[in-house]
Amino acid sequence: MNRRTLLLSGAALPLAAQAQQPHPLRARLGNLKVGANLERWFAVAENNQPRRLGPTWWRQFRAAGFDHARLFIPNVQDSGEGEDLLRIFAEATMDATNNGIPVMLGLTDSFHQSAPWGEREWRALEARAAYLAAKTDPAMVVLAPLNEPAFPDAAAWTPTRNRLLAVVRRHAPRHLLGWGGFEWCSLRSLASMAPPADRDCIAEVHDYQGGSTAAVARRFAAAAAWRDRHGVPVLVSELGGAQGHEENREAHAADLAQSLPAMRQLRLPATLWAYTHGSWWRLQEGGSATPRQSIGNLLG
Repeated sequence: MNRRTLLLSGAALPLAAQAQQPHPLRARLGNLKVGANLERWFAVAENNQPRRLGPTWWRQFRAAGFDHARLFIPNVQDSGEGEDLLRIFAEATMDATNNGIPVMLGLTDSFHQSAPWGEREWRALEARAAYLAAKTDPAMVVLAPLNEPAFPDAAAWTPTRNRLLAVVRRHAPRHLLGWGGFEWCSLRSLASMAPPADRDCIAEVHDYQGGSTAAVARRFAAAAAWRDRHGVPVLVSELGGAQGHEENREAHAADLAQSLPAMRQLRLPATLWAYTHGSWWRLQEGGSATPRQSIGNLLG
């Protein structure tokens, strides 16, 4: 199945009091409007060479109208092990958060039930969680074990989701954690999921269907209802245009002009896909922090 179809709570407080305190980032997330994904390597490398976008880039990104960002680290088979890569992801996250931009940070790309993780993948998740929990601000950063899972149903995905969250939680006791539905974080797969026992989590949804504002609002009413029923924030952490509009800039912008009002109506923060070196649903020209005009006009 095609993937596109489908804090800090005061350390001085007693533990019992801390447990009763809502995570300070939860309320802020609910008030977010539009952010952008920085696809895989974009935030940390260009032409296969390490790079740092730097604070000025992030200030321009925020001035363009984005109020949050999402990054995720490639699978260990693609990225290798060691701390060099983690350091530059940590630097990118720090540059963003120092400029007032909350970051959703995925610790690895994917987990397919058809290709279960081995010792290397689990070891990499432990290392990434330990390093990045220590280097990022729990009041500004959501840590997610994965970008996207690929499982046949909720029953198959839930035990693995819970294990992934537990690994990250051991190293990140004060961060919000993120997770999505079993089918590439699709909207329809979230509807059949129950939230984890860990209450300091948010749910993510990815969507590449487009449609009119009314159609999008009808479809995403299910996400808002799930949020309200469970008391769990939901972010539309990947929002692109419709299938077939991947490289059609005019159609992509027209799709977002319909989708974004629906997201605002339902109070669902939307994270656009993507700042990227590639071409699919690309938001920017070159390496610019400012989106192309047709996208920028939608951010006000």
